[in-house]
Amino acid sequence: MIVLEAIVAFFVVLYLHQNFRFLRAFQRPRESAVASNPVQATVLVAARNEEQNIARCIESLVIQDYPKEMFEIIIIDDRSTDRTGEICREYAVKYPFLKVLVAPESSELRGKTNAIDHGISQASGEIILMTDADCEAPPTWVKRTVEHYGPQVGILGGMTLPKDRGMFSGMQSLDWAYLLAIASAGVNRRKPLSVIGNNLSFRKRAYLDVGGYRALKFSVTEDYSLFRAIVDSGKWEYLFPVDYDRIVVTEPCESWGDLIRQKHRWGTGGRGMWLHGLYVMAVGFGMHLSALLAIVMGGVAAGGTGLMIKFLADYLFLHNVLTKIGRKGLLKHFYAFELYYILYVIILPFLVYLGGRVSWKGRKY
Repeated sequence: MIVLEAIVAFFVVLYLHQNFRFLRAFQRPRESAVASNPVQATVLVAARNEEQNIARCIESLVIQDYPKEMFEIIIIDDRSTDRTGEICREYAVKYPFLKVLVAPESSELRGKTNAIDHGISQASGEIILMTDADCEAPPTWVKRTVEHYGPQVGILGGMTLPKDRGMFSGMQSLDWAYLLAIASAGVNRRKPLSVIGNNLSFRKRAYLDVGGYRALKFSVTEDYSLFRAIVDSGKWEYLFPVDYDRIVVTEPCESWGDLIRQKHRWGTGGRGMWLHGLYVMAVGFGMHLSALLAIVMGGVAAGGTGLMIKFLADYLFLHNVLTKIGRKGLLKHFYAFELYYILYVIILPFLVYLGGRVSWKGRKY
């Protein structure tokens, strides 16, 4: 038991040190020269069987506070079998800056990468912004994103939060806020971790420089693979600012099954992450597992104390993040988030390596 208590203490120290470094980095965002003039921008949305959501997404995009002559929206219908394409074409009649494409058959590209690559090939924008069909962007999203593109910036991350409709969705929203704030802090420390594709932008030239998706190994998390390629190229600056007026909102998972499939996909796509990313995951896994094992084996004081310290560190981090983005109300779901977080951090490695093929949008990878 003494050995297990020592292990708990060891991981508590590592976790607190890591948490403190992330918090300090989050509070000191990296800056870049601000773009002096509006540039041509293209918003890409790859949509597959999204008839329930696509209208809300489009309506949030057509009211963007950005010069319409410098801005276009391209919706790529990823071979939907419902009314997604029909709804998009109805909007295209009303808004001349909105185009609708159909993803072609491809022997080189699979899934969403095929749709995105096709959209990029038709895009006139210097800056490409991506979101998903089940998302809604604030009116300032395009303008504030483009402003971050100094001459050397090649790719830019952004924060997305699931809508808070109750404990289950609010728990997911806290989870996303926590993970994406850590991703932002990682970029600020020059130790990038990841980005999320429903609030991601990049310079078209940076995409072409790395050869686009045709030159990248297929991944179920195509956003991460592109981010890594551009960062590893060493040719471009990369940023992940967390701005309250660039936050995209998305539909939460409606069931535990959907949530498990989402985590399975994310975890599987992250298997080739940078070494420092694996370290971050290992510290979290060790912290949670050792504390729970201590409690189960009779070391309630050691395990319980470790978890309480961990809860306080997480609360401090989330309080700072949510205060900055004006979402402090989400803290009412903190206890539900912590219970869920403990379980999924421990289960995720087993899910990734033993969970089989990824199922997403009716396709298996």
